[in-house]
This record gives sequence, C-alpha cells and structure tokens, in this order.
Amino acid sequence: MVHSFVKHPLLPSLLLLLCFVFSLCSARIVEIGNICSKHNNPNSCDNILRSVPGATSGVDLGSISLYLINMAHVNAFDTIGQISYNIRKATNTQTKQRYNSCIMDYDDVLLSLTQAKQSYNSGNYAALKSNGITVIEDVKDCDTKAYDLPQLRMNNQYLVDVSMIIMIL
Repeated sequence: MVHSFVKHPLLPSLLLLLCFVFSLCSARIVEIGNICSKHNNPNSCDNILRSVPGATSGVDLGSISLYLINMAHVNAFDTIGQISYNIRKATNTQTKQRYNSCIMDYDDVLLSLTQAKQSYNSGNYAALKSNGITVIEDVKDCDTKAYDLPQLRMNNQYLVDVSMIIMIL
C-alpha cells in the first residue's frame, strides 16, 4: 500500500491541498475575551457577545458576524420606531426637527447595515469595516441631536458597541 502511494506523485500534493481546503472551511472559533480586548468598551462587548446563543463556549466568526449585523438591523428599526414615537409626542417644532434629522441618520444606518451584510457575503471585509464606521458616525450624529432622550442615547451606544464588534471580527 505504501509502495502504491509513492508511485502516484500527485497524491501527496492532493492530500495536502485537501487538508488546506478543509482547514479554511472549518469554523474559526475565537474566545470572547480575545475579541473584547480590542473593543473600547470591553464590558459592553462581553455582555453583547454573551447574549448571543452558544457564544459562551467561543465565537464562530462567520456565524457571529451575520448574527450581529442582523441584530444591529433590528436595533436600528426599533430605534426608528422610538424616535417616531417621540416626534409624535413632541410639541416644540425645533425638537421635532432634531428628531426628524435623527431618523434621517438612521435611514443611513439601515443602508450601511444592508451594505455591510452584502460586503460580508461577498468577502469584502474592507467595505464591511467602512460600513461599520459609517454606522457609528451616523449614530453619533443622532446622539448629538437627541441629547434629551436618555433611552435613545442608550440604544445609540448599544448600536455603536455592536458595530465596533462587527468591525473587530
């Protein structure tokens, strides 16, 4: 058997290639601490990642990236609903204008998150990071306009933290 293995010089190369392909296709599991050590708010990062089902035993980078992008999308939609509620409730025209401006920021957030998902699916990680930066900038812009809504500011910070995790991954 060994003798026939040696007679086929391509077989060892093929086996090495298959091993390489299988190693690339296997899930990359990373500890939460390794990810959160790169985040500017490690405690928030840890709480967010531990809320993901199955993440306490380690994070599969592929699965968690898509999960977090989808989670950020849901958060952004919920935040738009919260802002809309506050617009209806506001009596001051300037306050309504500030909140409407926040909704425009969040429209950009939704677009960036959609583009982030497309970037991830196509393997364009530089664009994914760029989209994450845009999300953070737009959310922070909204934060300056909605300084009088503490719950919205908490949602904004959460979305910033999730976006930073996506960029780290």
